[in-house]
Amino acid sequence: MTVATALDIHVLTDSDRSILGVDELVGIALRRNPKRAHLLVSTVLAKHVPTAPGIALAAGELLGLLVSGVVGDAGPGGARELGDRFAVLVARLAEQTDPTDADTLERAHRDLTTLRRDVRAATTPRPGVVTFGYAETATGLGQLVADALGAYYLHSTRHAPAGATSFAGFAEEHSHATDHALLPSDPHWLRAGGTTILVDDELSTGTTVINTITALQALVPQRHWVIASLIDLRSPADLGRFDELAATLGTRISVVCLAAGSIGLPADVLPRAGRMIESMPAVPPAPAVAGEVRLLDCTDLPPLRSARFGTTAPADTAVATAIADRVATLLPTGTPAAGDRGVLVLGSEEFIALPMLTAAELERAAAPLSVRFSTSTRSPIATLDQADYPIRSAIRFRSHDTTSDGVGVRFAYNLTASGRRFGTVVFMPEPGTDPAGLDGADGVLEALRRVSDRIVVVLLTASAPTDGIPAP
Repeated sequence: MTVATALDIHVLTDSDRSILGVDELVGIALRRNPKRAHLLVSTVLAKHVPTAPGIALAAGELLGLLVSGVVGDAGPGGARELGDRFAVLVARLAEQTDPTDADTLERAHRDLTTLRRDVRAATTPRPGVVTFGYAETATGLGQLVADALGAYYLHSTRHAPAGATSFAGFAEEHSHATDHALLPSDPHWLRAGGTTILVDDELSTGTTVINTITALQALVPQRHWVIASLIDLRSPADLGRFDELAATLGTRISVVCLAAGSIGLPADVLPRAGRMIESMPAVPPAPAVAGEVRLLDCTDLPPLRSARFGTTAPADTAVATAIADRVATLLPTGTPAAGDRGVLVLGSEEFIALPMLTAAELERAAAPLSVRFSTSTRSPIATLDQADYPIRSAIRFRSHDTTSDGVGVRFAYNLTASGRRFGTVVFMPEPGTDPAGLDGADGVLEALRRVSDRIVVVLLTASAPTDGIPAP
């Protein structure tokens, strides 16, 4: 029985505001959070659910196409037809469970490449706008939208890097880590009277967006704010809050999404969800393995400017290609063993854009092996190894990066399911990570060794806040 049925949760699509159905983009999971018990788990974001990298890339680029249209006061153009093609590919790859089916993988990769080409061709560049992504979930999605527009990009962060100066901050009230900081090296990253794009994976109430606009509009007033999300499930009352905010602040606020609709929750959803979590059977651990760990030193590659400091450079395909080619030399040859799901490239919390591109390039370099992409996360989610539940398994480990709230517990989901696992996990920690910080009984390497035969750790050089500051 699905969570939606068991808890009487109803998700509907508003076809007038959507190019895709909400149910084509998300599943519903449960979490231990007194503020919000349910979690909408994206099947195309590649955060919690290992996803074909081309699907995640296409989703971001489709969102960029919609943003381009609303910035230019144009309609969605051919976005609906492109959305239909995207939905077919999402369904096809979701049904494809055999990582050795080279013909299906090659055809899907070819069709995704064609779709992405057509999306880019339909998108009008908007280099004059500023694009902003939310940490941790939407840092990669924001980069994809910014790259589609050819625009400056900055994402919020919970990191505390040395030498960075905070520009502003705001709160994400329903999150497990509420505080966001903005650390642009260029203090003039916002131009008064400009257009700013705010990119997130989901709009539920819109409170985080309201907090952001309120904070930034007080510092550098913008003429136009565009909110871009994969799904928009705001209630009529929350829709009205955006209109009221725009009128109060004397600005314009537009919203675009791939799928819009509504979610109906029973009044007692929190206690009911709690009881359901307690009744869930424990997910049996996957057969323990003692996977080998290989450190892949890529610190000779040029350091990429982190988007948490602001950048005008698109995510670097050349660096991703170089990493993928090196990783491919460490992968096994021959037919995968029974139960081997292929290769997973695992990004690390806010570090998403380059790992996602690396996964896409690895599809080429490691063909015909199946490649999927996801990242680690802060969010604790209840697991249930059942086909209609989006979070089938979890590993937990100690964080390795320098964040404002210190060391904490992190998770990675769906590395195993029904006795099957990824034979190889390519882990890409934050650039500049000391490998010693990944080790230990509660470290990420030990957690990964228990669920995969081989782990390749890609070590990269970190950028400083002052490295490669973009021209104003």
